[in-house]
Amino acid sequence: MIGCSRSFVAFAVLALASSASAQLASPDQRCAAPAEFTTAAGALPNTAAAITKRGVLRVLIVGTGSTTLGGTSAQAALYTQRLEKELAVAFPGVSVAVQTRGGRALTAGDLLPIVIEGLEAFRPDLLIWQSGTVDAVRGIDPDGFGQTIAAGVEKALKHPADVILMDMQFSRFSRAAVNYGPYRHGLDSIANAHPGVLAFQRYELMRFWAASGQIDVERAPRSEWRAQADLLHACLAHALAEMIRDGVRRASR
Repeated sequence: MIGCSRSFVAFAVLALASSASAQLASPDQRCAAPAEFTTAAGALPNTAAAITKRGVLRVLIVGTGSTTLGGTSAQAALYTQRLEKELAVAFPGVSVAVQTRGGRALTAGDLLPIVIEGLEAFRPDLLIWQSGTVDAVRGIDPDGFGQTIAAGVEKALKHPADVILMDMQFSRFSRAAVNYGPYRHGLDSIANAHPGVLAFQRYELMRFWAASGQIDVERAPRSEWRAQADLLHACLAHALAEMIRDGVRRASR
């Protein structure tokens, strides 16, 4: 991607700050969601500084599944490309790089060393950490889960990098079988307790899309499953980019 001078980047960030109501172009009208899911509860100062001082933004995604963020490895790659594209649109002229690390069936304890290694090797400005699904399924102590996430968050903030904590995907089947509540609450509590840390409510956002009939992978006909899954990943990337842009705008006030 094409770089730009610091002055141009700073101007672009200030322009975004003066246009709080503007939205990124949605990849599909079915991505529409209430503002509560894409509005940042606080600022992303390290992300904003990377944009204004270097014109470069590095984002590290760590998670289970194929982030992987659920889905196939091909969908994960497509998700990464879409997030890069969404962020490039949000921050014109900024060089955006997104890397993913993780694997299937990993708990927060398994992911913590991966987070630390990624912080050292990639030196991201923003860490997006998706966790909680495997811990909830295995019934791992919620307090221990929270302590592990908090340890990773503190490592990231010292690097320094901002953090977005993403909870699990919504599923009617898993909702009936697994108690996600304590783990979602733990992620929210950690985000609320640390400046530079946001919570992305993926579970509630996906439940909204399913309830409204916009995106519902579980109930899609088999012939449409792949298209629905691809749309879901595109819309999650879009919503994340909107939250990140809002967090940068807040840091630039």
